[in-house]
Amino acid sequence: MMKWLIPLVFVLSACNGPGPGFHGGEKVTRRVEGSKFTLWIKQDRVVAIRTSSEVLPRYQEVARKAIIATQKETDCEAAWVVGDESLMWIGLSCDGRKAPKRPTRQSSLHCDIDDLYKRGESLAGYMTCQ
Repeated sequence: MMKWLIPLVFVLSACNGPGPGFHGGEKVTRRVEGSKFTLWIKQDRVVAIRTSSEVLPRYQEVARKAIIATQKETDCEAAWVVGDESLMWIGLSCDGRKAPKRPTRQSSLHCDIDDLYKRGESLAGYMTCQ
C-alpha cells in the first residue's frame, strides 16, 4: 500500500502545476467575478489555471476573467490567450515591448456531450471526441 502512496501524491500534485518552462515563475491566486485562478507568471507569459468548480463554463467568459486577473496582477496588457476553459496561456505586452509570439496549436480535439445527468450533487455524462 505504501509503495503506491508516494507516486500517487506526485501524480495528483502535478495537476495544478504550470508545466514546462514555468518552473521558477511567480505563483499567484486571484479571484475574478466568482472564478478562481492560479497564475504562474514568468517574464512575458502567464499560465492561468482555473481552480474553481463551474458548471459548463464558456471559454470566452473564462478567458475574459483570466485576462482580467492577469492584467491586475502584472500591470501588463494581455496580447493573446489560447487554451481551454481550465488552462490558458496568456502573452503579455509590458512597458511597450512586443508580446511573445502566440504558440501554434498542435492539434484540435472536438467533443460533443452525448448525455448529461445529475448524480448526487454533481453532473455526470458521456462525451464523444474526434
